[in-house]
Amino acid sequence: MKRKTTVAEIVSKQIEDMIAEGALQQGDQLPSERVLAERLEVSRPTLREAKQILTSKGLLKSHQGGGTYVTSALNSLISDPLMNLLKERPEFKFDILELRHTLDSEAAFLAASRATATEKENIKEMYDIMVGFHLKREDHVASALADINFHLSITEASHNIALLHITRSIYDVLLTSIENNLKYLYTIKGIEKSLTSQHKLILDSIIKGDSETAKLAAKTHMEFVNKSLSAMDKDKERQERFLHHSSVLSDSK
Repeated sequence: MKRKTTVAEIVSKQIEDMIAEGALQQGDQLPSERVLAERLEVSRPTLREAKQILTSKGLLKSHQGGGTYVTSALNSLISDPLMNLLKERPEFKFDILELRHTLDSEAAFLAASRATATEKENIKEMYDIMVGFHLKREDHVASALADINFHLSITEASHNIALLHITRSIYDVLLTSIENNLKYLYTIKGIEKSLTSQHKLILDSIIKGDSETAKLAAKTHMEFVNKSLSAMDKDKERQERFLHHSSVLSDSK
Protein backbone atom coordinates (compact mmCIF):
# COMPACT_ATOMS: atom_id res chain seq x y z
CA MET A 1 0.00 0.00 0.00
CA LYS A 2 1.36 3.35 -1.07
CA ARG A 3 2.24 5.71 1.79
CA LYS A 4 0.25 8.92 1.87
CA THR A 5 2.28 12.03 1.14
CA THR A 6 2.46 14.38 4.12
CA VAL A 7 1.76 18.10 3.96
CA ALA A 8 5.39 18.80 4.86
CA GLU A 9 6.56 16.73 1.87
CA ILE A 10 4.22 18.65 -0.43
CA VAL A 11 5.58 21.94 0.90
CA SER A 12 9.18 20.74 0.54
CA LYS A 13 8.38 19.86 -3.09
CA GLN A 14 7.05 23.40 -3.67
CA ILE A 15 10.23 24.97 -2.31
CA GLU A 16 12.34 22.43 -4.21
CA ASP A 17 10.59 23.47 -7.44
CA MET A 18 11.44 27.12 -6.70
CA ILE A 19 15.10 26.13 -6.42
CA ALA A 20 15.07 23.94 -9.52
CA GLU A 21 13.39 26.64 -11.62
CA GLY A 22 15.78 29.36 -10.46
CA ALA A 23 13.27 31.42 -8.47
CA LEU A 24 15.50 30.66 -5.49
CA GLN A 25 19.19 30.60 -6.33
CA GLN A 26 22.26 29.51 -4.43
CA GLY A 27 22.95 31.75 -1.46
CA ASP A 28 19.43 33.23 -1.43
CA GLN A 29 17.80 33.63 1.95
CA LEU A 30 14.30 32.27 2.35
CA PRO A 31 11.62 34.66 3.63
CA SER A 32 11.08 34.57 7.38
CA GLU A 33 9.32 31.52 8.76
CA ARG A 34 6.18 33.52 9.55
CA VAL A 35 5.99 35.12 6.10
CA LEU A 36 6.76 31.94 4.16
CA ALA A 37 4.26 29.90 6.17
CA GLU A 38 1.57 32.48 5.41
CA ARG A 39 2.39 32.52 1.69
CA LEU A 40 2.34 28.74 1.47
CA GLU A 41 -0.76 28.62 3.69
CA VAL A 42 0.68 26.08 6.14
CA SER A 43 1.52 26.06 9.83
CA ARG A 44 4.98 27.01 10.99
CA PRO A 45 5.68 23.52 12.42
CA THR A 46 4.81 22.05 8.98
CA LEU A 47 7.12 24.54 7.29
CA ARG A 48 9.93 23.64 9.70
CA GLU A 49 9.49 19.98 8.84
CA ALA A 50 9.57 20.79 5.13
CA LYS A 51 12.75 22.81 5.55
CA GLN A 52 14.32 19.93 7.47
CA ILE A 53 13.57 17.59 4.54
CA LEU A 54 15.36 19.96 2.17
CA THR A 55 18.23 20.45 4.61
CA SER A 56 18.76 16.67 4.71
CA LYS A 57 18.94 16.72 0.90
CA GLY A 58 21.63 19.40 1.03
CA LEU A 59 19.45 22.04 -0.63
CA LEU A 60 19.01 24.32 2.39
CA LYS A 61 21.29 25.41 5.18
CA SER A 62 20.26 27.16 8.39
CA HIS A 63 22.42 29.75 10.13
CA GLN A 64 21.74 30.02 13.86
CA GLY A 65 19.94 33.29 14.41
CA GLY A 66 20.44 34.23 10.77
CA GLY A 67 17.73 32.49 8.80
CA THR A 68 17.66 29.72 6.20
CA TYR A 69 19.56 29.88 2.90
CA VAL A 70 19.74 27.93 -0.32
CA THR A 71 23.06 26.15 -0.07
CA SER A 72 25.93 27.87 -1.86
CA ALA A 73 27.24 24.48 -3.02
CA LEU A 74 24.36 23.83 -5.42
CA ASN A 75 26.42 24.30 -8.54
CA SER A 76 29.55 22.56 -7.34
CA LEU A 77 28.10 19.12 -7.94
CA ILE A 78 30.36 18.61 -10.93
CA SER A 79 33.53 18.56 -8.86
CA ASP A 80 35.41 15.92 -10.83
CA PRO A 81 39.17 16.63 -10.89
CA LEU A 82 38.78 16.91 -14.66
CA MET A 83 37.04 20.25 -14.11
CA ASN A 84 40.25 21.65 -12.62
CA LEU A 85 42.23 20.27 -15.55
CA LEU A 86 39.89 21.98 -17.98
CA LYS A 87 40.48 25.27 -16.15
CA GLU A 88 44.25 24.91 -15.85
CA ARG A 89 45.26 23.37 -19.19
CA PRO A 90 45.08 25.81 -22.15
CA GLU A 91 45.22 22.95 -24.67
CA PHE A 92 41.64 22.08 -23.74
CA LYS A 93 40.31 25.45 -24.88
CA PHE A 94 38.87 24.07 -28.10
CA ASP A 95 37.04 21.30 -26.23
CA ILE A 96 35.36 23.96 -24.10
CA LEU A 97 34.51 25.99 -27.21
CA GLU A 98 32.83 22.92 -28.71
CA LEU A 99 30.78 22.55 -25.54
CA ARG A 100 29.81 26.22 -25.60
CA HIS A 101 28.87 25.86 -29.26
CA THR A 102 26.15 23.42 -28.17
CA LEU A 103 25.07 25.07 -24.91
CA ASP A 104 24.98 28.68 -26.12
CA SER A 105 23.26 28.00 -29.44
CA GLU A 106 20.53 25.91 -27.83
CA ALA A 107 20.06 28.49 -25.06
CA ALA A 108 19.70 31.29 -27.65
CA PHE A 109 17.22 29.22 -29.66
CA LEU A 110 15.02 28.57 -26.61
CA ALA A 111 15.34 32.06 -25.15
CA ALA A 112 14.10 33.62 -28.38
CA SER A 113 10.80 31.78 -28.04
CA ARG A 114 10.46 31.73 -24.23
CA ALA A 115 12.02 34.88 -22.77
CA THR A 116 9.68 37.20 -20.89
CA ALA A 117 9.77 40.97 -21.33
CA THR A 118 11.67 41.29 -18.04
CA GLU A 119 14.22 38.67 -19.10
CA LYS A 120 14.75 40.42 -22.42
CA GLU A 121 15.43 43.65 -20.54
CA ASN A 122 17.95 41.81 -18.36
CA ILE A 123 19.71 40.32 -21.40
CA LYS A 124 19.91 43.81 -22.93
CA GLU A 125 21.35 45.19 -19.69
CA MET A 126 23.98 42.43 -19.56
CA TYR A 127 24.78 43.11 -23.24
CA ASP A 128 25.35 46.83 -22.60
CA ILE A 129 27.68 46.09 -19.67
CA MET A 130 29.64 43.54 -21.73
CA VAL A 131 30.01 45.83 -24.75
CA GLY A 132 31.33 48.60 -22.50
CA PHE A 133 34.18 46.35 -21.34
CA HIS A 134 34.88 44.94 -24.81
CA LEU A 135 35.19 48.38 -26.38
CA LYS A 136 37.66 49.51 -23.71
CA ARG A 137 39.82 46.39 -24.22
CA GLU A 138 41.56 47.20 -20.94
CA ASP A 139 40.56 44.43 -18.55
CA HIS A 140 40.06 40.95 -20.00
CA VAL A 141 39.16 39.60 -16.53
CA ALA A 142 36.24 42.02 -16.04
CA SER A 143 35.31 41.57 -19.70
CA ALA A 144 35.16 37.80 -19.25
CA LEU A 145 32.84 38.15 -16.26
CA ALA A 146 30.55 40.49 -18.21
CA ASP A 147 30.68 38.16 -21.22
CA ILE A 148 29.67 35.02 -19.33
CA ASN A 149 26.93 36.89 -17.47
CA PHE A 150 25.47 37.96 -20.81
CA HIS A 151 25.37 34.37 -22.03
CA LEU A 152 24.09 33.15 -18.66
CA SER A 153 21.21 35.63 -18.80
CA ILE A 154 20.24 34.04 -22.11
CA THR A 155 20.42 30.56 -20.60
CA GLU A 156 18.21 31.68 -17.71
CA ALA A 157 15.68 32.94 -20.26
CA SER A 158 15.69 29.56 -22.03
CA HIS A 159 13.50 28.18 -19.23
CA ASN A 160 15.29 24.84 -19.60
CA ILE A 161 16.20 23.78 -16.08
CA ALA A 162 18.67 21.07 -17.12
CA LEU A 163 20.51 23.44 -19.45
CA LEU A 164 20.63 26.16 -16.80
CA HIS A 165 21.97 23.93 -14.03
CA ILE A 166 24.60 22.33 -16.28
CA THR A 167 25.81 25.79 -17.33
CA ARG A 168 25.89 27.05 -13.74
CA SER A 169 27.72 23.93 -12.55
CA ILE A 170 30.63 24.58 -14.95
CA TYR A 171 30.49 28.37 -14.55
CA ASP A 172 34.08 28.60 -13.25
CA VAL A 173 35.41 26.54 -16.16
CA LEU A 174 33.58 28.69 -18.69
CA LEU A 175 34.70 31.91 -16.99
CA THR A 176 38.36 30.87 -17.04
CA SER A 177 38.02 29.81 -20.68
CA ILE A 178 36.52 33.15 -21.75
CA GLU A 179 39.13 35.05 -19.72
CA ASN A 180 41.99 33.21 -21.43
CA ASN A 181 40.40 33.58 -24.86
CA LEU A 182 39.91 37.33 -24.49
CA LYS A 183 43.51 37.76 -23.36
CA TYR A 184 44.57 36.57 -26.81
CA LEU A 185 41.67 37.97 -28.84
CA TYR A 186 42.32 41.47 -27.50
CA THR A 187 45.67 41.41 -29.30
CA ILE A 188 43.80 41.37 -32.63
CA LYS A 189 43.17 44.83 -34.03
CA GLY A 190 39.47 45.66 -34.34
CA ILE A 191 38.32 42.44 -32.66
CA GLU A 192 35.97 44.32 -30.35
CA LYS A 193 33.88 45.44 -33.35
CA SER A 194 33.43 41.86 -34.54
CA LEU A 195 32.52 40.59 -31.07
CA THR A 196 30.05 43.43 -30.54
CA SER A 197 28.24 42.90 -33.85
CA GLN A 198 28.02 39.14 -33.24
CA HIS A 199 26.58 39.58 -29.76
CA LYS A 200 24.21 42.28 -31.05
CA LEU A 201 22.76 39.86 -33.59
CA ILE A 202 22.17 37.29 -30.84
CA LEU A 203 20.48 39.95 -28.69
CA ASP A 204 18.31 41.35 -31.49
CA SER A 205 17.19 37.88 -32.59
CA ILE A 206 16.11 36.96 -29.05
CA ILE A 207 14.23 40.25 -28.59
CA LYS A 208 12.44 39.70 -31.93
CA GLY A 209 11.64 36.11 -31.01
CA ASP A 210 13.51 34.70 -34.02
CA SER A 211 14.75 31.35 -32.69
CA GLU A 212 16.52 30.09 -35.81
CA THR A 213 18.45 33.32 -36.33
CA ALA A 214 19.38 33.45 -32.64
CA LYS A 215 20.72 29.89 -32.78
CA LEU A 216 22.67 30.57 -35.97
CA ALA A 217 24.06 33.82 -34.54
CA ALA A 218 25.32 32.01 -31.43
CA LYS A 219 26.91 29.27 -33.57
CA THR A 220 28.53 31.84 -35.85
CA HIS A 221 29.97 33.67 -32.85
CA MET A 222 31.54 30.51 -31.43
CA GLU A 223 32.92 29.52 -34.84
CA PHE A 224 34.50 32.97 -35.17
CA VAL A 225 36.20 32.65 -31.78
CA ASN A 226 37.36 29.13 -32.65
CA LYS A 227 38.83 30.16 -36.00
CA SER A 228 40.49 33.27 -34.54
CA LEU A 229 42.20 31.29 -31.78
CA SER A 230 43.19 28.51 -34.20
CA ALA A 231 44.82 31.04 -36.52
CA MET A 232 46.72 32.56 -33.59
CA ASP A 233 47.92 29.11 -32.50
CA LYS A 234 49.19 28.37 -36.01
CA ASP A 235 51.02 31.71 -36.15
CA LYS A 236 52.60 30.95 -32.77
CA GLU A 237 53.70 27.51 -33.97
CA ARG A 238 55.28 29.03 -37.10
CA GLN A 239 57.16 31.58 -35.03
CA GLU A 240 58.40 28.90 -32.65
CA ARG A 241 59.60 26.75 -35.58
CA PHE A 242 61.36 29.75 -37.10
CA LEU A 243 63.10 30.57 -33.82
CA HIS A 244 64.09 26.95 -33.35
CA HIS A 245 65.55 26.68 -36.85
CA SER A 246 67.32 30.00 -36.40
CA SER A 247 68.90 28.81 -33.16
CA VAL A 248 70.05 25.58 -34.79
CA LEU A 249 71.61 27.38 -37.74
CA SER A 250 73.26 30.02 -35.60
CA ASP A 251 74.76 27.35 -33.33
CA SER A 252 76.18 25.52 -36.35
CA LYS A 253 78.18 28.50 -37.56
